[in-house]
Amino acid sequence: MNNEARLALGKITAYLLLPLGFVLIPVSWFESRRSICLIRNLCGFPCPGCGMTRALACVLHGDFKKALSYNKLIVLVFPLLCYVWIQSVSTEYKRYRLSHGH
Repeated sequence: MNNEARLALGKITAYLLLPLGFVLIPVSWFESRRSICLIRNLCGFPCPGCGMTRALACVLHGDFKKALSYNKLIVLVFPLLCYVWIQSVSTEYKRYRLSHGH
């Protein structure tokens, strides 16, 4: 296996493990953490993205109502993330097949 195929396979593995990590980590873990939002911590008010990590965790655990309570933009962001994720996995798979000789 050449370096390009190895790199593509590594990226595919990372893309597949990332959502699995969100599913395996309980939502309560995300909820118990302090916000890392720079705007919220410096200015004291939430930015449009505040709560998105918690909302994403809730969606991946099937709690859509709670996800909306964290950030209503999840209805736009989650489908977009899914699209980008599928495109990324597909691109790397094609790169792997081309560099692997299949």
